[in-house]
Amino acid sequence: MEEESTSILLKNTFSALNSETAWQLRVKPIGSKWVYETKHNPDGSTQYKARLVIKGYEQTDFGATYAPVGRLTTFRYLISPIRRYEWNMDHLDVVTTFINPEIDDDDIYMTLPEGWPEGLNTPKIIVRLRKALYGLKQAPRLWHDDINTFPLSLGFTQSSADPNLHLRSDGILILLYVDDISMSYPQAAAKAAIEVKAKLSEKYKITNLGLAREFLGIEIYRHENDTGIRLGQKAYITTILKRFGMEHSHSVSTPMDPNIKLDLAENRGEKELEDITDYQAVMGSLMYSALVTRPDIS
Repeated sequence: MEEESTSILLKNTFSALNSETAWQLRVKPIGSKWVYETKHNPDGSTQYKARLVIKGYEQTDFGATYAPVGRLTTFRYLISPIRRYEWNMDHLDVVTTFINPEIDDDDIYMTLPEGWPEGLNTPKIIVRLRKALYGLKQAPRLWHDDINTFPLSLGFTQSSADPNLHLRSDGILILLYVDDISMSYPQAAAKAAIEVKAKLSEKYKITNLGLAREFLGIEIYRHENDTGIRLGQKAYITTILKRFGMEHSHSVSTPMDPNIKLDLAENRGEKELEDITDYQAVMGSLMYSALVTRPDIS
C-alpha cells in the first residue's frame, strides 16, 4: 500500500480539495477502495500488490471507453522468427499503468479510502483527479492512446493489420497489450533495442523482465537441442481448475457421454439460471486457453 501510494503521489494523480471548495463546487465524489493481488512471476517468485481503485461503477458521465489490445495471432506470428532466424523476444512490464495519462475530464472527484498515508488520512477527504486511475471507465482508452502514440516518436510505424503492433526499419517489432510489452528484434538490432528500452524507461516506469519466458499467461519454452519454440499454459490452466473447484478431477478423452440425449430445458419445466456469471466465467477461461494453446478443448 505504501509503494502504491508513493507512486500515485509522485505522478501527481490528484489534488486535494478543502471542505469549503468542495461545498462551493457541489461535487459528487466517487468512492475508492484498496484491491489486493497476488502475482506469480515467470521465475517462480510471488509478488503481493495493492492497488488504489476508483469505484467506476458509480460513474454516470464518461466518453469513449473501448481500447484494443494486441491480437493473439500477432503474438504467435512474432514467435516464429525466434528460432528460425535466432531473434530475441524481450518482455517489458509498465508499472502503475493507468496513472500515466492525463485525464480527459476535469470534473471527476473521489474520496480516499481508509489506509491512506498519514497526512491525508482524514475522513471522507475529497480529491480532484488529474490522471487516470484503475477502475475509471475511460482509463483503458486513455492509456491506449498514450502508449500507442509514443513508439511513433521513436521512428516506428503502426501496423495496418494490428494497431497494437509497431514496426521499425531496423527490424524491431513492439507488441502492446495493456501494461505488457513484447519486443522482438534480430541480433543485429540488439544495440538499437537497448536504446528503445531506455527511451521507454524515460517516459514510463518500466520493469525489464529480460528474455520472454511468459507473456499473457503463455509460457514460452526454448530447448537447446530443439529447433522450435513450445508454448504452454500449465500455470494458467491450473489456476482456473482451482478457481472452479476442478483441481482434483480426472481427465477423460471424451468429456461428455456421447450417447446422452439432450432436451430443451423448457420441455422439462426447468427454470433458466438466475445468475449466469459463473457459467460465463468458465466459458471465457476455457475459450482463452482454446484460442492460445489448447484448440482440442473447443
